[in-house]
Amino acid sequence: MLFRSRLSHPVSVLLGTNLRQMRASSSLPLDPPSPDEETKIFHARCAEVESFFKSPRFAGIKRPYTAKDVVSKQGSFPPVPLPGSLLSDKLFALFARAAKEKRPVHTMGAIDPVQVTQMARYQEVVYVSGWAASSVLTTANNEVGPDLSDYPYTTVPNQVHRLFRAQQLHDRKHYDERMTATPEARKSMEQIDYLRPIIADADTGHGGISSVMKLAKIFAESGASGIHLEDQLHGGKKCGHQAGKVIVPTSTHITRLIASRFQLDVIGSTMHLIARTDSESAKLISSTVDKNDHEFILGTMVEGTPLAEVLDEAEAQGKSGPAVDNLEKEWLEKHPLVTFDQAVEIEINSSQIADKASALSEYKRLSSGRSNLQARQAAKHVLGTDVRWSWDLPKTREGYYHFKGGVEAAIKRSNLFAPYADLLWLETKKPDLEQATGFARRIREVHPGKMLVYNLSPSFNWSAHGFTDDKLKSFVWDLAKEGFVFQLISLAGIHSTATVTVELARRFQSDGMLAYVELIQRKEKELECDVLTHQKWSGAGYIDRMLSTVMSGSSSTSGMGADSTEHTF
Repeated sequence: MLFRSRLSHPVSVLLGTNLRQMRASSSLPLDPPSPDEETKIFHARCAEVESFFKSPRFAGIKRPYTAKDVVSKQGSFPPVPLPGSLLSDKLFALFARAAKEKRPVHTMGAIDPVQVTQMARYQEVVYVSGWAASSVLTTANNEVGPDLSDYPYTTVPNQVHRLFRAQQLHDRKHYDERMTATPEARKSMEQIDYLRPIIADADTGHGGISSVMKLAKIFAESGASGIHLEDQLHGGKKCGHQAGKVIVPTSTHITRLIASRFQLDVIGSTMHLIARTDSESAKLISSTVDKNDHEFILGTMVEGTPLAEVLDEAEAQGKSGPAVDNLEKEWLEKHPLVTFDQAVEIEINSSQIADKASALSEYKRLSSGRSNLQARQAAKHVLGTDVRWSWDLPKTREGYYHFKGGVEAAIKRSNLFAPYADLLWLETKKPDLEQATGFARRIREVHPGKMLVYNLSPSFNWSAHGFTDDKLKSFVWDLAKEGFVFQLISLAGIHSTATVTVELARRFQSDGMLAYVELIQRKEKELECDVLTHQKWSGAGYIDRMLSTVMSGSSSTSGMGADSTEHTF
């Protein structure tokens, strides 16, 4: 099937239009084509991929590779459209409509099929959190723990696949209930869209570039409509709201995004890529290789023994952990950390230069956007001497460099990520509408129309940030006006489950079944929650109807027969 037809006519695919033609074109040839035929087919496929690249779906997306690079990696047969791509196309249309209306697509993190089905009535998208996977869902011998992305890289894709399959089951069950009802009865039946696009947490990509590519492929094949990749260092990754985060060079993360897009193109997937930056609160960076990061890397103007050597010597002498930590604190107090630009400003202000403001302005003109080497040359031109400053002396024992995190770093990185990502995500330390607005406007000055993501994190103590009830209520809509189309409460599923369980467990201890009836059954009935009749919710009736279709006289073994207790509700 051709790329363009899937994007332009997704409804025709769903309805099975030209199904015979599709099947015929998807059949494998009995004999290989001649070299000339093979070349002709190859060029035709390349033209289709070129058209795919130029579709509205990828407006503003940069690919530093060609259609030929993609087709030559696909094998002799074009990729078969993945079910997840249909939902990804749906997600694209959903985001486009929401952006035009300046409204949010806001959702919650789900941890199981129960939550996915209950959210389906109200939420347009499902989010799957890596933090949740790490804490409650990991598959490596069921080891759970904090979010360090140290679980198997198949963990979150497996969760996506589980939820995607659940969506399909409940869609089939719901469709069967409607289609086997009379037309008159169907008019009064609630119609629920269970096929909600899933956006999932891909952490740092779980390793090198080949791992990133494999992960993108597994997510697409598992049914994800989108994934987000963060610019943290794999192996040094922390939850977005923990301390001690280590980010990678800007160019390293761009390579991750390019690799993911290339892999998706090879398998013919339209899955969305979200570039997340944790640089707003980062303190460390793994390398100085990218000049785009140089203005934010910290060093010291004070000469002395490197920090790592001081700490190694202390440990060799048998000093305790707290004593070594205290030595590090003392070293940093004696060797204040500044960026090179700050060091130059200090040198200019302490120099004999008469017009210091002009000298600083001249330095900024010569060094703006340049590497540290070029900035050093600019400083020497202005000052007439080298500036004493080293980013190597304060390196950590792991070899990381100190980094001046903040919104400026996040804006620069996001603008560089933007050509390779469908959406951009700024991870923040607190919920701040003014900060978010400033960030959004700076991004969209450079990349008009680029859609943004905001984490409505439960790590924030929302009540401690001065919001009135009205401001809390309008927060997601205020963000949407600034381009934050996709917004999520990443761990709502975990926190809601915990809250309900605590309340039920506490009252059940003292009130017995009264607690369960009041807190659960009556509430389920009041909210019209279909899990009240959990056998029916699970698809028991649907399976019964499946069995009766192929096996006459099976009513006596029907799980939803007259003896089922669910008929008492």
